[in-house]
Amino acid sequence: MSLDDRVSELYRLPLEEFTATRDTLSKQLRGDGDKEAAARVKALKKPNIAAWALNQLAHRHPDELEELFEVTSRVRDAQRKVMSGRKADLRAATDERNAVVGRLTKLAQEILEEGGHGAAGQTMSAIADSLVAVASDEQGAEALRGGRLSREFKPGAVVDVGVLGVVPDDEEEPGAERDTDAGKRVAIEAAQRRAEEASLQADAAEAEARRQADEAEQADRRAKSAAEAAEFARRAAEARRAEADEAAEALRRLEE
Repeated sequence: MSLDDRVSELYRLPLEEFTATRDTLSKQLRGDGDKEAAARVKALKKPNIAAWALNQLAHRHPDELEELFEVTSRVRDAQRKVMSGRKADLRAATDERNAVVGRLTKLAQEILEEGGHGAAGQTMSAIADSLVAVASDEQGAEALRGGRLSREFKPGAVVDVGVLGVVPDDEEEPGAERDTDAGKRVAIEAAQRRAEEASLQADAAEAEARRQADEAEQADRRAKSAAEAAEFARRAAEARRAEADEAAEALRRLEE
């Protein structure tokens, strides 16, 4: 088994077994004379509870995770269409994405409970927020697919994914060489993508708000027209009723 496979297996383990197994693997590598690999493995951080649940989703439910990436792509496509003035059902696409996030969050809750962990509200919120955030970022999506997260995703945060880090962590890893300039470029590019995505989402939301405001205004005009028509009909009915009453009274007098 390659080192990469052994690291992947490490992140599949029950959370409480991570540290001991990581240290054992590091000792084995050092004993085999691969000090650099031993140091990198030793530096792997134990996932927090939310990250562990996300990793398990990646390992156990890859198809469901891919569905999230697909529906998120449709949301982004709808956002672009709305922003360019074209017709798109952004609300339906967003609802579909949220439904998938809900199902994945439920699966994560089941994983936590099966593993003997509490599914606290804060943890579940972190998982749901991570699923929304990561699906809109290509690097984040690949990080989650790998299932090697040490902490959950947060908007604008640097994500640490262990050996196969997408974005270099702020902390130095013993024995691991780093390309600082390359790391900065990656971080800048990631920040630019997040800013562009946030701007795109804001523009789409504003366009959707304008559309809904227009619809509300049109509905208000239709309601006013309907109210006026109803009032006219009411008055006409009153007039007809008065005429009928007069005719009935005239008939009664003739019959007397």
